[in-house]
Amino acid sequence: MDIKKEILTRFAIVYILLAVFGTMVVAKIVHIQFAEGSELKQMNKKQQTVVVKPKRGDIFSRNGKVLACSVPEYVVYFDYRIPAFKKSDTLFKNNVHALAEGLARLFPEEGKTKKQYLDLLYKTAKSYSYVRLHKKPIDYNKLQEVKKLPILREGSFKGGLLIDVYNSRVYPYGDIARRTIGLLRKGSWHGETGLEMFYDKYLYGIEKTENTDDDPAMVNKDGVVDGYDIITTIDTEVQSIANEELLKALQQYKAVWGCAVIMEVKTGEVLAISNLSRTGNPADSNYYEIENFAVNFRGDPGSTIKLPSLMIALEDGVVDLDDSLDTGAGHIRYVNKGIETNVYDWNFKTHGGFHTLSVKGIFANSSNVGVSKIIYNNYVTTRREWDYINRLKSMGFGKPSGIDLINERTPLIKDPSMTTKNDKQKWEGSTLIQMSYGYDIEVTPLQMLMFYNAVANNGTMMRPYLVREIKSAAKTILRNEPKVVNNAVCSEQTIKKAKLLMEAVVEEGTAKSIKNKYYKIAGKTGTAQTYVNGRYDDKILRASFCGYFPADNPKYSCIIVMQSALPYDPYRVSGGAAAQVFRKISDRIYFNDHELRNELATDSGKVVTLPSVSNGYANDFTVIFNELGIPQASTPKSNWTNTKLQEASIDYTPLIIEKDFVPNLFGMGMRDAVYVAENAGLHVSCKGYGRLVRQSIPAGTAIRKNETIVLEFN
Repeated sequence: MDIKKEILTRFAIVYILLAVFGTMVVAKIVHIQFAEGSELKQMNKKQQTVVVKPKRGDIFSRNGKVLACSVPEYVVYFDYRIPAFKKSDTLFKNNVHALAEGLARLFPEEGKTKKQYLDLLYKTAKSYSYVRLHKKPIDYNKLQEVKKLPILREGSFKGGLLIDVYNSRVYPYGDIARRTIGLLRKGSWHGETGLEMFYDKYLYGIEKTENTDDDPAMVNKDGVVDGYDIITTIDTEVQSIANEELLKALQQYKAVWGCAVIMEVKTGEVLAISNLSRTGNPADSNYYEIENFAVNFRGDPGSTIKLPSLMIALEDGVVDLDDSLDTGAGHIRYVNKGIETNVYDWNFKTHGGFHTLSVKGIFANSSNVGVSKIIYNNYVTTRREWDYINRLKSMGFGKPSGIDLINERTPLIKDPSMTTKNDKQKWEGSTLIQMSYGYDIEVTPLQMLMFYNAVANNGTMMRPYLVREIKSAAKTILRNEPKVVNNAVCSEQTIKKAKLLMEAVVEEGTAKSIKNKYYKIAGKTGTAQTYVNGRYDDKILRASFCGYFPADNPKYSCIIVMQSALPYDPYRVSGGAAAQVFRKISDRIYFNDHELRNELATDSGKVVTLPSVSNGYANDFTVIFNELGIPQASTPKSNWTNTKLQEASIDYTPLIIEKDFVPNLFGMGMRDAVYVAENAGLHVSCKGYGRLVRQSIPAGTAIRKNETIVLEFN
């Protein structure tokens, strides 16, 4: 054959093949554009238009502990509606059994067998629909395993794999300070309560919408701005102490709710807010962080208001601390503007009142008769009601505290101009008399603490706040500094007298049970009847104690409030009971504060008695005792030990833990008790906080397989 002809023939064949291939490509493009175009566009719109959400910022304590953080989670769907399955279901038919087997293996918690998954997949294919493959969102590692399963490993357009990405909000400290930290709205990535809501615009970041044919988790994040982190003033150690001691008291007194707030005197930083309450279900006796009572509850404060009442009188010079007053037999009757008001002292029935007391004694013993008589004689009969109200407002009452939380209640401070309003909003002849000792006036616990903190701070009132700093990586976006809201709530002379009044309460008055030889506490007890159905009920009480410590150089201020709601309260929630909670919290804070403890150690007139510790990890004890310079009579002979307090030192005895037998966990902290019990082969359920007081299975009992032990702490 002529070589030239052969070459031309070959070129012709190649040309024809290219022409045929080109024609087929053009035909396919035309078919896709006109026959399948609208369907593909719709599928792409339905499946791959995603909102690329930023990572929500984390919330940290002042000491760097994570209080709230974001963790990505995924939900996987199988979609049979894609065009690939309409053209051919060979991939599905050949691999559906293997897919069902893989799903049953990867999601045992779903409780579905291979056959049940197989039925679900066939049903989805028959109805040309899509199905969610698991109930609970999964983490990234589990997602990678799902992506390797038959059919699904082909991706979105060939294998019907659909992935939704969610960011789960995790709170490592559980319910501790949960209401203050806040929650997210259900089905949303925005804050609903607490700091999560107040600082939402910083925490949320900036999102964008994007169309993609890839895994939504892998979309281009250009334009997305992750949320900023916030550094709070919350001290996790102080918060845990407040939560534990408040919980124990609420359980002891069967109270319906309670709150504890601790502030740093000089700065106004809120170190802890604990709010615990029952759900209202009689069958549930547990307490939860449901409502932020410290900020959102407004009620009659009871006797804690006597401090500003007497400070007003002292500031105006109408009384002095050593002035004497006859309080009689504990009852006095006033008539003003046609309204009769009967005032009683708390010991009226039992001891017939206090009779003659100094102004200092009136405050220390919380005499309603004494305080009301001072205010009645100097502000009611002399028609100086406005002087009292104006003084009260100049001391900081009348406005919210301004804390960085939502829904703070505005105080109810009535005045003589309020003559047309009804119920508790109306000024009457009895109003100022009752205001003087804690009724007909409403403030929140935090607002009362703000005032007492100002007294501790030599008259300078600080704005309470919860967030120190907002950061983006190492860059500071916003910084909150301590803010003075009132340079002087009253004169320096009156502040000095107010401090003496509060110290007298603990030294010789209604809170003398919390007096101790290590450090001084100053404060005031309060017990108020609850306003229910248009009247005050003397059988439903609200107890409080507000004060600061150490009294001679205040560093911390604190308020405790506990509410009873029983028709009859056999547990007698009282200001004295609230004072006990205050003392337990202040003790733990004081002896955990290195600065205060060192000051105590340098005072040879004060000797610290170390409380005994029952069981625990030996190395923890030796490290602590060495750090504190506590003499030790011996060294531990085993990893787990009992400690025994001798006259001048600590001694150790081995804690024997026998294999296959329930160990003695009494006196251990939760961390140690759970560790030892689980190592012994037990499942553990915990109740309460503190140290172990009860274990459901006695020590020395033989352990049975999969047995659960209930550990109770107090």
